[in-house]
Amino acid sequence: MGENGSSGFAYDGWQLDPQWPGIKVGDGVDVHHPSVRNLLRALREDVERLKGVQAGTVQHLRAYGKVTTSHVGEWDAAQQLGVVFDQGHTAITTGYDKLVAQYEAAIAVIEAAFQNIGKAEHASDVGMPDLT
Repeated sequence: MGENGSSGFAYDGWQLDPQWPGIKVGDGVDVHHPSVRNLLRALREDVERLKGVQAGTVQHLRAYGKVTTSHVGEWDAAQQLGVVFDQGHTAITTGYDKLVAQYEAAIAVIEAAFQNIGKAEHASDVGMPDLT
């Protein structure tokens, strides 16, 4: 193995794009509140759709996606395969439930951060004239 690893390519480490906004000291942080509200609304609608019962949701998969031993046959190997399908179905639906829960948690964190930004902006404007 060479000094640069098995690929032979040198790794220079993770590089930050120097044009990324907010990198330079003195750059302000500009949060466009209507855009963030629209994004949060879209995220909430998406997660609610995932919690519904239409096709593509965990409830639909739980109700209509299960392959039972009666679907695969009565012979011994089919019965064993049916057990594997059942375990897989349980793992997929459990993982899907966890995905939706994490999605909701991420939305809650984004909402809390956005509210904190709003509070900070309001607090820093104390005594300032309203220019809107």
